[in-house]
Amino acid sequence: MTNALLRRRILVCDDETGVIEAYRRILSDLVEGASAQGEVALDALAADLFGEEVAPIINRAGIDDIVYCRQGDEAVAVFGEAACKGEPFAAVFLDVRMPPGFDGAEAARRMRALDPTINIVMVTGYSDHRPAEIAEIIGAQDRLFYLVKPFDADEVRQMATTLVHRWTSDMHTAAELAGRLRELEKVNRALQVSEASAHRAARRDPLTGLLNRKGLQEAFEVAMSEASKGDGEIFFAYIDLDRFKMVNDVHGHAVGDRFICQVGDRIVCATGQDGFVARLGGDEFAVVITKGEELDSLLNRLLRIGDVPFAEAGSELPVSLSIGYCRCDVVSDSLSDAMRRADLALYSAKAAGRGSAGGYDKSLDDEFLRSQVIARDLKTAIGINSLQLHYQPLMSADGCRVTGLEALLRWTHPERGDVSPAVFIPIAEQNNLMIELGDWVLRQAMRDICSWPDVVTSVNLSAVQFSQPRFAERVIDLARAAGISPAIIEFEITETALCANIVDFARQVEKLCEAGFRLALDDFGSGYAGIGYLSQLRFNKLKIDRSFVSNLRIKPNAERMIRSIVGLGEAMGLTVTAEGVEEAFQHELLRAAGCDQMQGFLFHRPCSREAVMQLLDRQRIADRAA
Repeated sequence: MTNALLRRRILVCDDETGVIEAYRRILSDLVEGASAQGEVALDALAADLFGEEVAPIINRAGIDDIVYCRQGDEAVAVFGEAACKGEPFAAVFLDVRMPPGFDGAEAARRMRALDPTINIVMVTGYSDHRPAEIAEIIGAQDRLFYLVKPFDADEVRQMATTLVHRWTSDMHTAAELAGRLRELEKVNRALQVSEASAHRAARRDPLTGLLNRKGLQEAFEVAMSEASKGDGEIFFAYIDLDRFKMVNDVHGHAVGDRFICQVGDRIVCATGQDGFVARLGGDEFAVVITKGEELDSLLNRLLRIGDVPFAEAGSELPVSLSIGYCRCDVVSDSLSDAMRRADLALYSAKAAGRGSAGGYDKSLDDEFLRSQVIARDLKTAIGINSLQLHYQPLMSADGCRVTGLEALLRWTHPERGDVSPAVFIPIAEQNNLMIELGDWVLRQAMRDICSWPDVVTSVNLSAVQFSQPRFAERVIDLARAAGISPAIIEFEITETALCANIVDFARQVEKLCEAGFRLALDDFGSGYAGIGYLSQLRFNKLKIDRSFVSNLRIKPNAERMIRSIVGLGEAMGLTVTAEGVEEAFQHELLRAAGCDQMQGFLFHRPCSREAVMQLLDRQRIADRAA
């Protein structure tokens, strides 16, 4: 990598002298020579903007050069000349309107044609330019960002710093990956000409070079034999990457393979001399811990490998893993015994919250049997129609009127009593019952909705339901059979569901939207979808994750984050709903922030169909009296 490629440069284009001077004042202290303290502050701002930590940068001196232009054609010429000289820009700030020449969108399109990887920030007031329209002109939404006029100085600074840092990180990552590929090619050539290497290859995973199942079996037996000769302890850890399928589905298997390789390397580094690592297939790894006294320390190191995201072609993909582990009886345990117990502990860790480690105890065997019984009883409950739907009202911003309803699934077991959805939904997912369960909810909800055709009702959908090739057609047929208008049904989808398989998902969602159904993005801010998905799909509503609301009392920046989300929703023409409102002070802050709807125990708890009808009747009577 040449020194020229490492120069961090920004191009700013605006036809107004005052705006150019504003940029100069805002960005002047970011040019190389800015204080270390300023860099730390800006890193914090950058992390705040993108919702994740920025990857460490080797050279953190700031920005090397800022070039200013007054017209789009001038900016394109400067951009092209820099590319020819091998001195590309890290980011470009373009005003949307720049008379008399072509506008910022056309300039961005031409720059993107010259350099598909350029980070472009479109500066607009959104008065007559929507992000989707701009993106259509430019031709791609990747590495495309938006800044609203009048902009805040810190907002401009944090965006400039983040984009430059990410660009620098990408350059280093590309060089590192190229070096790693060269090393892997050397290893591969050596394996082809060496009989000893061929023997080794039979016990190694071809992608990562880690032990495979056969190699793990042999190494495990050796470790157990050595431990049985003394007072040694052996622990077996089962590692599963959280939501890895999203990487393959969204970014392709080539990127997925590189992701797996890097995670494998990180696991090896975290394990060090305290054990050895194997890849069991897909996104599953195993660690045999040969130094039992280091168990807690090693588990912490393994969990922390997700602190740094995986960088790939300008994208930073989150790395998260769950761990299940068990202690091995060095005299009697086989590898299959250890794997079975660690697998149960892994399921328990995932149920408790992804990104955590859980140990095995005998109660997990009982819990596994219990889940199988619950799965059997749930299947029976679906078949005999013994589930219920309750509905939680969505209120107007002032909290006085019901403006919508959300359908919530409830199950009263004949022996266990009320079973929480937090318990039976994961069991349904693990036992392939989600499609049956989802169909029951859709049918029942549509029957109930006939009783209040003047109120929009929300129904939650899962990623599993969208895996059915004709799911959208089935939903449309159900609504037609029930005799209800699609316009009064709103489907809530979480960011996690979006990430499952965006191509197939988008195809199904488009059919639902064309039929007239509404679409809401649920739990916004808790997953990985972000603004890109909001631009790609025709959402009508944004639901702020309840964690932001609950944090209003304990986290000073929670209100600021909520205001940012509300501003995003307003800019994109979306209704914004706040979930989990339980206290009056939360209601007041959310109302002041501009939320359109409220939902939570402060107003109403979920209630039966009959109670909903009574509530709506009282509201209609009050309306007529007024």
